[in-house]
Amino acid sequence: MTYAIAVVPITAAKRVAFLPAVNVAVADPPSGGVSSPALVEVAKRLYTVRKVRDELLGEALFSEPAWDILLDLFISDHERRQLSVSAVCIGARAPSATALRYLTMLQDADLVERTRDERDGRRSHVRLTVLGRRRMASLLAQFIVE
Repeated sequence: MTYAIAVVPITAAKRVAFLPAVNVAVADPPSGGVSSPALVEVAKRLYTVRKVRDELLGEALFSEPAWDILLDLFISDHERRQLSVSAVCIGARAPSATALRYLTMLQDADLVERTRDERDGRRSHVRLTVLGRRRMASLLAQFIVE
């Protein structure tokens, strides 16, 4: 069986419409509960499991570039590393055009932002927004059993 995927350009407004409306409190995770290192450990494990799943079951079956980007940015934020757009594309484990398309959708959803490199104007860095960081922390906290 063969599947064909049509790529059709869509506007930013339509891209955001594809993202589910999440009615979740955007507050910081409880301070007395889960520590930031614990959340980063969950993110690292999820990222590693994704790689292993792709190796064992085939990456053609599972493609989640946006999720990989968010996990990678959450981890790099904790490790105080800046990721360039090209590094984010590599971390997404998808073709560059696909990763860039998902990066744009994440920007439109106000989960990530791009900033110009002050030393090299040809390069941009990507990081989670405050909203993106809070949503990821809230989500990752769900994986921790207290």
